[in-house]
Amino acid sequence: MLTESEPHYRQPLLKTPFHERARALSQIDSFIPWSGYTTVDVFTSVEQEYFAIRNASSLYDLTPMVKYRIAGADALRFLNRLATRDLSKLRAGRVAYTVWCNDAGHLIDDGTVFCLGPNEYRLCTAERQLDWLRASAIGFEVEIRDVTDEIAALAVQGPTSCKLLKTVGLQGIESLKPFEHGAFAMPAGTAAPGVKCKLATGTFFSVEVVLKGAVWSSR
Repeated sequence: MLTESEPHYRQPLLKTPFHERARALSQIDSFIPWSGYTTVDVFTSVEQEYFAIRNASSLYDLTPMVKYRIAGADALRFLNRLATRDLSKLRAGRVAYTVWCNDAGHLIDDGTVFCLGPNEYRLCTAERQLDWLRASAIGFEVEIRDVTDEIAALAVQGPTSCKLLKTVGLQGIESLKPFEHGAFAMPAGTAAPGVKCKLATGTFFSVEVVLKGAVWSSR
């Protein structure tokens, strides 16, 4: 693992806003590359973290997940052409899982679509798709922009995740229904007072998990 003192040309991977804290907590210094970033693979052991997510809570840095802002008069029409799911039913404050294919019907990738408001959406996916998205948008009045490096993200998963997030100050999150997202702010007296974040429930895949959330906060 490269140290902070080494020159930038020997540190080709970007660091997320959580990197220094995550590295301090990592007991085995196991990092992996993901979409141009370096992120923790395992903090302690696979076995311990498996039982944590099944019985308590786990934390995962999702900052490298690729995020696109899709906005404009034809944003919904474009997304409905792109994806295999009817997104006209997706209202503001809701999230939908979908896949998209090429012209031959072969699967390209999957991801989640957040409806942020009228004619404004966020598409989240594991791999970069900007060229395909922009090529597919020809003829549509829509702007597609990569906002990955503008948004930090954490996944909090496990049966105690709701209680954990309430303990750190995110009161009211229990009112969120599956596949909803809402805006919250850390209250005074916490480690990050005033920090605004957006929390979505039910957008990641883990069996027998009561509440799964991703905290999205602008850096």
